This record gives sequence, structure tokens and C-alpha cells, in this order.
Amino acid sequence: MKGSWENSFKRHAVNILLLIFSLCIVLVLVEIFLPFLRIKTIEEAVYQVRRPVIVGLYGEFHPELYCTLKKNLRGVKQYYPGQLDYEVDTNNQGFRGPDWDLSPGRKNVVVLGDSFAFGWGVQWDQTIGRILEKELQKKEAANQVINLAMPTWDIDLIVRSFELYRDMLKPVAVVYVFCPNDLLGGMKKVSPGVFDLEYHPGPDAEKEFTAMVARQQPGYWSWDRFRRGSYLHAYHARIIRPLFSKRIKESMTIDKAPPGYSFPPPMDPPAQATFDSERKEFLLYCLDRLRKGVGESPLYIIDTSDKSILYRNDQADNRRWVLREYGLAHRDVTVIDFESFARRTQDGRKFYLDYDDHWSPEGHAAAAGLLLQNWKWSK
Repeated sequence: MKGSWENSFKRHAVNILLLIFSLCIVLVLVEIFLPFLRIKTIEEAVYQVRRPVIVGLYGEFHPELYCTLKKNLRGVKQYYPGQLDYEVDTNNQGFRGPDWDLSPGRKNVVVLGDSFAFGWGVQWDQTIGRILEKELQKKEAANQVINLAMPTWDIDLIVRSFELYRDMLKPVAVVYVFCPNDLLGGMKKVSPGVFDLEYHPGPDAEKEFTAMVARQQPGYWSWDRFRRGSYLHAYHARIIRPLFSKRIKESMTIDKAPPGYSFPPPMDPPAQATFDSERKEFLLYCLDRLRKGVGESPLYIIDTSDKSILYRNDQADNRRWVLREYGLAHRDVTVIDFESFARRTQDGRKFYLDYDDHWSPEGHAAAAGLLLQNWKWSK
């Protein structure tokens, strides 16, 4: 009796082990062969994890701004097959571009923002700031455009960066390239209508940042990093999970665009934006801080949008309507609606990178052109 039970247990154990082994073989084969299928939604998910992130690779801790990039980088190549191929130089302040010429007589235009304004995915000469500089210098050689943008920054750090460098740069104009995800960070409300925008690093903040950079290096390996960057994980995220999650399925929905257009058309501006009241209060406070810091110089705000928003029907809770209201309320602020421009443009998809939400060279050129059309030329 005992021997029979032991033999049965062994047979079941062997069968379970064979099943587990077979499943592992199947998963390995699926991981190997999925890339050959070139399923775009899966390729995009893999790209989001595997793409080089400049701050992760070359970031430097900053006690007041969380991070900049390492100073004086030269020709740092950011490459992902078929998607990214651009180089980054940094100046002696840790920002993209050449060293700032702070000599008397210079007329500095400051570009603020996150990875869009930074020029993620495009060469320096293709960025909105550099294009703007070339055109402004045709009018007056003293014009200089300074890129003060940094990937990963939210609106609080964007505003604080300007406040920290304002007296050094003495700008004659400021351009804020607003991205919807600038509002995804935390809000530190200190009193009604007042928010704390300063970065308050913890005692181990620099150590933790250094460790984060170390984990992003090409030679670093961990099971979690491998898992998140696998095709199996992407297949589960983009194919399996939407079958069981209504929220995820809806987030991946693409609404119908008119024939010949990439995106559904823009709606007429609503009488009032329906954007979340607390986030709206935070956004308006940040804009007020920025406008106050700019002083009498012109402030330009241009929205970027991204494909996840543009592929959906336009809504009254879109953040850009808050910007529009702000521009109408303040004569010294010029708000440029890039999203509506992209929605109205045939093949507007060309303004964005393929697997990425960031502007393509065509997007940067179009945004710079819209700015120049609205530029307040000094007499």
C-alpha cells in the first residue's frame, strides 16, 4: 500500500515537473519568435522599457532641481534600432547645448519644459530652441536661445529651474513647452491657493539617485529589468490584459479620424475647461509664478499633446483649454494651441516619432514656426 502510494506520488511529481519544463520551453520559444512577428503594439511596449533614457544614463543629482545631466558631455549617442539615433552635448551647467554666452549685449530667450523641449529623439539643430534661435538671429545677431529643459521634470521643477537661473540669464522672452504629463507629479499644498514648488531631498536622495543611474547602465542586469523588457511581458500588457480590463482597453482605443487625417478634429473651445479643479488650481499657481518671474518680458506657452490624447476624440477636460483661458486672461501671455494644429493637419502623425510620443523633427519645426508667427518683435 505504502509502496503504491509512493510510486503514484513520484509519477505525479515527474508529470508536474515535465509540465513545468514544457511550459518553460514554450515561453522561451515564444520570447524568441515574438520579435520576428513585428507586432507594432508589442514592439512599442518593448521599446518603452528598453529605449535609452538620457537622465538615467547620464543624470547628475541636483540638490535644488533633483537632477540635471552630467556637465560637458560630448557626442553622447542615444540609439535604439529603427527608432532613436541622436547625439547629446551638454554645457558647463549640465543642460543640453553649448555653453551660454553671458556677455553684455546678449538677448537671451529661455526655453523651459521637459523631454519635448529638451529635444528627445532629435539632433540639436532640429530642436525647437535651435530652430527658433536661427530665425531670431536673422533679425538680430545678439539673440541667443537657451535650453533650460530637462527630461523627467514636472511643472514644479520647471518653474523652479527658471527661478534659479533667471537672474543669471536675464531673459528677454520665455517659451514654456507644456506637456500634459507635467502635471503628473505630486502637489504640496501649503495653504489655500499656495503650493510649495521647491524640491526637498531626503537624507539619502543623492545616494538613491546614484543607485538609480547605476541600474540604468547597459551592463547592469537584474531579473526585474529582464522581465519588464521581455516580449512576453509586452504581450501580456498589450494583448492579454486589455481582454480583462475595461480601463486598459479604453486607454488603448483609437477614435476614427476623417479620411486623410491622422487624428480626430479639434472641438470648438469650451466655454470653460472641465479639468480637475485641484490640478487646475495647481497649474494656475505654477503659471502665475512663472509669469511673475518673467516680469515684463513676453511669455509664450505652447502645448505639445501626445498621441495617446490625439488618437482620442477631443474633450473639454483637455489641459490645453486651461492654458487657453490663462492666455485670454493675461495680455502678456501668448498661448499657442499646437494640438489643434496637429489635429487639423493632414498626416499630422508626422509631427511625432514612431514608437514615441515625442516630437519628430517635423514637429519641432512646426512648433517653432507657430511661435515665430506669434512672436512679439521688439522695435
